[in-house]
Amino acid sequence: MKVKIIHNQNEVFEFIKNRTRYNYIYQFNNLDEREWPNTICYGLYDGSTLREIAMVYTAYDIPVLIAACFEKGNYNKELISRIKGYLPPKFYTHIDKETLEAVFDKRDISEYYEYVNMGIDDYSKIESLDRKNTVTITYADFKRIEELFEESYPDSWLDDSLIKLTDNFGVEVDNKLVSFAGIHAYSTAQQVAAVAHVTTHPEYRNRGYGRDSIVALIKDLREKIKYIGLNVKVENLPAIKCYKNIGFEEYGRFVACEITNIKK
Repeated sequence: MKVKIIHNQNEVFEFIKNRTRYNYIYQFNNLDEREWPNTICYGLYDGSTLREIAMVYTAYDIPVLIAACFEKGNYNKELISRIKGYLPPKFYTHIDKETLEAVFDKRDISEYYEYVNMGIDDYSKIESLDRKNTVTITYADFKRIEELFEESYPDSWLDDSLIKLTDNFGVEVDNKLVSFAGIHAYSTAQQVAAVAHVTTHPEYRNRGYGRDSIVALIKDLREKIKYIGLNVKVENLPAIKCYKNIGFEEYGRFVACEITNIKK
């Protein structure tokens, strides 16, 4: 087995094209012409046969290792073990639990959460749900979005470049933005989008505003995107129930965490 950096997007696409896209939305998103220049893609080869990939996304202040594998076999463990010494001294990662435990020392892991991937194939449940309470939110509203998150989700991280890509949706009460739903990935070329940045002001929760914002976003995205997914913490049962009620299904699970990768 040998490891190489892959420079050809098409080679990566051919390798993952038959995998469940809801489990690999971020990998597909990184193949987009907008994101590929920010991506280092490692491949594990058995002779000339590509067996596994892992991506390091470099556009953020902290690099992100996209290495969650949902296939059988030990190729992912071997690949991450082989590239560990080349990874940054600190990085965030999406990774499968088995690989994380096999390759990294638990003392070097922080901000650990388990997530489930969800995707929507059946839109019938949202057909009867209108979006009369929602408004389109654009990049011009970024300051209002920031103010909402300061009050409702202060530990969250907002990527303003993603808000520029497509319409976002929210609910206003007395001209105040009280709910919001946006994206974490978006590629019309790869036909993927990930719903994210979903939040509602604490004083306006349990009124259906979050659901309305998500439904409006999905109805807009489905005109352009085939695979619409999201990630939610496995212990967030109310959110999972809400998503299932509007047509999402559960797919694979992964771990998101921060790793201090000090050479020892």
